[in-house]
Amino acid sequence: STLKKFLEYFGVNNSEVKADVVIGDNQQGIKTVAGNPNAIGYVSIGAAEYSMQEGISIKLLALDGVEATSEAVANGSFPLLRQLTLVTKGNPTGLAKQFITFVQGEENYDIVRLQKFVPPKN
Repeated sequence: STLKKFLEYFGVNNSEVKADVVIGDNQQGIKTVAGNPNAIGYVSIGAAEYSMQEGISIKLLALDGVEATSEAVANGSFPLLRQLTLVTKGNPTGLAKQFITFVQGEENYDIVRLQKFVPPKN
């Protein structure tokens, strides 16, 4: 999970985290951080970059000297990332299998980016 990755990276136990607000999705997290100068949160890099392009006042923090950018996530240099996982009940067949093949195709990465995800570098 995203929380697990965050806790592992920073070496924090879940019991040590005292959240003032628990967010449900990226947009809620971005809105919460933008509205509180003392807030810190973690959201999808794609959603954060898009929000910044739309004029929302948030700052992406560098980790280990690496700027937080989609490019750094895609090339693996950003030290904290979580892979998107597609799940099915059983082995995918039919339309589910076709969809998985479709979203993994490099020719469709523009669609992946439109959904605020970072496709892998091949």
